[in-house]
Amino acid sequence: MLDPVEVPRALEEQVIGESREMHIVRQWIVRAAGHDEPVLLLGETGTGKEVVARAIHAFSTKRSNRHFQAVNCGAI
Repeated sequence: MLDPVEVPRALEEQVIGESREMHIVRQWIVRAAGHDEPVLLLGETGTGKEVVARAIHAFSTKRSNRHFQAVNCGAI
């Protein structure tokens, strides 16, 4: 396991949940936001992939000044 990172309060309000797993998800969001590499999010419908993608975009200094476009691949 990686060392814990500090999660901004705004992220805790945007990605809600108090379980251990949600704390880990928020830490991964902070880590991903700190890099400019593409991020692949996988999961079942309704698991919050778009919420996580928007959070990574919003908390990234490099991504947040660009447009965010969500794509529903199942609808294509």
